[in-house]
Amino acid sequence: MQFPQRIGPHRVVAFTHITAGPGTYPVQGIAITKDGDRFNVHSVWLADSEIGRWEGQNGRYGITWPRALGEMAQRALDAPPP
Repeated sequence: MQFPQRIGPHRVVAFTHITAGPGTYPVQGIAITKDGDRFNVHSVWLADSEIGRWEGQNGRYGITWPRALGEMAQRALDAPPP
């Protein structure tokens, strides 16, 4: 199973796969990155499996760990069903 090590310059500290919706990348998920003493949440997808390059969007930046976990859980619940 592939998962991101970094999103941009930040190290991934938590990741969950989500179901791919129609017309989306087959490998996607939600990642939390650490930025100092705060955290960022991103919707991410595997853009290039040969080199393991992940891209992200819809970032939520500079939040506390409990809020980051809550955001991750909400995004996972909002993901399209399999």
